[in-house]
Amino acid sequence: MLHDILWHCRHLRWQATRAGHDGHLAAAARIPGGDALVLYARAGRFLENLKWSPHLDDDHHEADVVPVLLPLASWAIAWRRYFGHDLAAKASVSGIIRYLTDGDRLNTMAQCVDGPDWTAFAWDMGALLRQLEGVLHDETEPEQGISCFECGQRLVRKFGRPAPCKHPTPGRRHLADVRREAAAAADRIAVMSTYPELGPPTYADLRAARRQPTSAEESAARVPCDDCVRRGQGGIDDPSVGQSWECIGCRKKYTPGEYAQAVRADLQQGGPDGDGWTFIAMAAEAASTQTGYPVGPATVRKWVDTGKVTSCCRWSRGVGWGQILVFWPDVAERSAALVERHLRVEEERRVRAEQARRFYAVLDSRKITKRAAALKVGKSMGLHPNRVRAFLDELEAAREKESA
Repeated sequence: MLHDILWHCRHLRWQATRAGHDGHLAAAARIPGGDALVLYARAGRFLENLKWSPHLDDDHHEADVVPVLLPLASWAIAWRRYFGHDLAAKASVSGIIRYLTDGDRLNTMAQCVDGPDWTAFAWDMGALLRQLEGVLHDETEPEQGISCFECGQRLVRKFGRPAPCKHPTPGRRHLADVRREAAAAADRIAVMSTYPELGPPTYADLRAARRQPTSAEESAARVPCDDCVRRGQGGIDDPSVGQSWECIGCRKKYTPGEYAQAVRADLQQGGPDGDGWTFIAMAAEAASTQTGYPVGPATVRKWVDTGKVTSCCRWSRGVGWGQILVFWPDVAERSAALVERHLRVEEERRVRAEQARRFYAVLDSRKITKRAAALKVGKSMGLHPNRVRAFLDELEAAREKESA
C-alpha cells in the first residue's frame, strides 16, 4: 500500500499541469491544478511550524482532499518517537515510505501494543491511497456489499492486480502516430527557420508541432490487449456467488457461507425498523446477491400479489399513501425455491439434450428412416414415446429447413 502511494504521488505533477481541472475547463476550475495540486502541496514538511487552528473544520469539508505529506509526516514522527529515532530535518514522501518499509519495521509496528495505533495508521494509509486513486482517476471502483461482522465497515470484492501488458494495441499505435506526427512537424519548422525562402511556418504546422496526446488517448493506450484480458488483467478474483468479498477495514476475508449469513443478518437488522421487514427493492437486491440469480423488484411484487410472500403497509406521517414492506425471510425462502426450480429445469434440459443426441446417433448409425422403427428404437433405449415423437418432429423440421 505504501509503495502504491509513492507510485501515485509521482504522477501528481502531471495531473496538476495537464489534467488537474477535475473535468472542468481551466477557467472553471476551483483552483489552478485542481485537487492534484492540493495533494502535491508540501503541507507538513516542517511540522514544528504548523499551528492547530480551532476553526479548521469551518474551512475544511469531508469531501476536500488532504495533502499527502501531512498525514504521512504526522505518522512518521509518531513512529520515529516510538522507536527512539531522530526526526528527519525535511520530510518527503519517498523518505517517509523508505523509513516505514525499511527491513521488517512494518511487521514490528503491526505487533506492538504500546505504540501508536496500528489500526488507525493502516486506515489512514488506505484512505490516502483511495484519495490518490480518485484524483488520478485510477481507481477500480470495487463493488460494495453489506457491513462487516467485525468492524462494521463495508465489504468490497477483491480485485486482482493486473499484470502489465506491453503488446501493441490500436490505442498504443494511435498514440505513437500522434507523437511521431508532432515530431515530424517540429522538424519541418526547424528546417523552415534555416531556409527563409521557404517562408514562415503555417498555422497548421505550428498546431501540429504543439499537438499533445489527450487524456482520452493516453487512457486508451493503457487498456490491455484482448489476449491479456482473457488471461486475467485484474478484475474480481472469483466472480462466483459469495466469493472474493473482504472488509476494507479489518481485511477479513469472507467465505460464501459467511457472506450469505451476513446478507441475512443485514436484512434482519438493517431494514426500516430492524425487524426483518424491508422495502421491495432492497429485498430484491439482497436476494439477487445471495442467490446469484437476477431477482427483480417486479418478481417480488408478483410474489406479494399472489400471497407467496408476507407483506404489510406502513403508513408514515406526511405521506399520502403507505409504503409496502415485505418480510425478508419469506423473500429469501422464495428466492431459494426459485433457484432450485431453475437448477431442475437446467438439469432436465441437459438430460433431454443428451437423450436426443444419443437417439439421433442410433438412428444415423442404423440408417433408420421409418417412424415406426424409430419408435421401437426409442422404446429400447427407455425413452417415453411422447418424447421420441417430439425428437422425430424436431428432426423432420431440421431436415425441411436444410432442404429449403
